[in-house]
Amino acid sequence: MSKLSRRTFVQGSGIALGATFLGSPSFASSASADGQRLFAYVGFATNDWNGGPTGGGVKAFRVNMSDGSLDQVGETGSEFADMNCDGICTSSDGRFVYGTNRTTAQDSIPGYGGGVYAFAVNSADGTLKHVKTVHSMGSNPSAVLVESTTGRLVASNRGAISRVTLIAKRRGEWVIERPTDDATVALFPLGTDGSIGQPLDVAKFTEGMVPGSEELRPENLGATSMVQNGPACHGIALDSTERWLIATDNGYDHIYVYPHGPRSRRLTGKAYPVAAGSGPRHVATHPKAPFFFVTNEWAPSISAFQLNERTGDVRHIQTIGVSADALKPGKYDGSVFEYDGPSPADVRVHPNGRFVYASTRRTHSSRGGDDTITVYAFDQGTGRLTFVEEVETQGKMQREFNIEPSGKFLFACNMDSNNVTTFALDSKTGKMSHAATTTVPRAAVISFASL
Repeated sequence: MSKLSRRTFVQGSGIALGATFLGSPSFASSASADGQRLFAYVGFATNDWNGGPTGGGVKAFRVNMSDGSLDQVGETGSEFADMNCDGICTSSDGRFVYGTNRTTAQDSIPGYGGGVYAFAVNSADGTLKHVKTVHSMGSNPSAVLVESTTGRLVASNRGAISRVTLIAKRRGEWVIERPTDDATVALFPLGTDGSIGQPLDVAKFTEGMVPGSEELRPENLGATSMVQNGPACHGIALDSTERWLIATDNGYDHIYVYPHGPRSRRLTGKAYPVAAGSGPRHVATHPKAPFFFVTNEWAPSISAFQLNERTGDVRHIQTIGVSADALKPGKYDGSVFEYDGPSPADVRVHPNGRFVYASTRRTHSSRGGDDTITVYAFDQGTGRLTFVEEVETQGKMQREFNIEPSGKFLFACNMDSNNVTTFALDSKTGKMSHAATTTVPRAAVISFASL
């Protein structure tokens, strides 16, 4: 550990952002059915994939609810250009936005891990003001969420990328060990001003490989390889009761479930193994029923699970392909580090609970094809999914997508094509139709606030 104290992780609070207003604010077309205005916050990546000093931050947009288009009202300034935003969320009251900095070198200090940034939302125009930045308690933070009831924040840290060298004595002999950075889930308190406090608890993924994964995740990967080699926390979600926190282990193929409640200050969970080599990535919970859904990055597929709301136990229900031509995925029989097919990423549930949406990236596959979002109908009685349709995102390297609160529009962030594409959603069939495209360089993640 560095000789610097934890306080050095925290940047100064109250820094106003360099918000540039693009025209006079007219909010008539952005008003939802209940009269509230909807704003979208798009986190974008730095110029360097693994984090760097330039290019990153958050843009604020007014959402036109008549056609799904986005009008920019502001963005973070140059002092936040090192924010490689890979996770974003909004508090339930719309007052605060939180975003991650996916890096291993927060504050430009190698090995310092990642960060979480807190911003206050200006209720008049939707722009942001910086409140505080804290360490994410791990490296490469990939997701962040805020509870609606107790106002605490949870961040996931992927880790499992950067190797270090340790010298240890084993059975009387000196040996060299090469562990990777920890995969963690961190729980933080929040102040009334939206500021993030010191962590209440940090849980580390400790389970080893799921049996059968050894050949899929070899230890000997080359002297200079920078690949996933260990547990990796990629996705987090609270169930509809907010009594259970669910986290995915993309590295060693587990789902972790942590009991949660209004007075919880600890993260003591249980791990549930999933199919070897599947690579569970993102997770979404049903808004009313005790079910959740996980995209499998290496399968490629999506799985449906039932959550016992009394015990937190997990039961697998179904695994179905993410493409129309692969609805019955077989077991992958090659190393995940050599995988060259469609790569499932994000997953969301429609606010009405009737449909599930999962994205698939094809940009870097030699097999070709365009990035897509697949629509499934959800059967609340059985928890099973039925394929509805597969739609191209009209962009490349779709990092994440999200559905605005009313369920009328879905927004896909396409990082390599530098745009956000809007799709209108049919609430009866779940089907998608392209509505608008907005240029946003390196767009990665999106969240919403109703004001």
